[in-house]
Amino acid sequence: MEWIPLVSTALGAVIGVGSTLLADRARWRRDRAGQDLDVRRQLYADYTAALSRIRTALNECAQEDIPAAERPRKVREEFLTPGAYEIRHQLAIVAPPEIVDAARSAFVVLRDTRDLLVAGASVDDAAYAELEERFDAAVVALRSFMRLDLGAAKSITER
Repeated sequence: MEWIPLVSTALGAVIGVGSTLLADRARWRRDRAGQDLDVRRQLYADYTAALSRIRTALNECAQEDIPAAERPRKVREEFLTPGAYEIRHQLAIVAPPEIVDAARSAFVVLRDTRDLLVAGASVDDAAYAELEERFDAAVVALRSFMRLDLGAAKSITER
């Protein structure tokens, strides 16, 4: 009996099956990485949109003449409505630590703004203006980290 053709056939089958398995594994990893990127992209967009909605709502509260007895409830309600707390917890699971930290920093500025408004501040107060500037800087930093994580260009014009 001739063993060489049998061994050659078996070796060819092993090589063929092995290369197919390796190619499938590489394709799965590439697909998974793309899905993970899509999930992060969506969470980043949702979170920055929620922050923007909170800021707008707080700004409207700062400009409105809300009765003192109703002000804390109204401001807190407007702060919670966009759902940033929930999205931030999701970010903590899937985002890199620098993004989680930057997301928290931006959120804390809004929380400080909420507390200032609950205490009775208005849009004309210097402390309110300072918090607005801090928020702008925090969001710029957050978006920079997000763009870096997503592999986006440093600016829209750099393509």
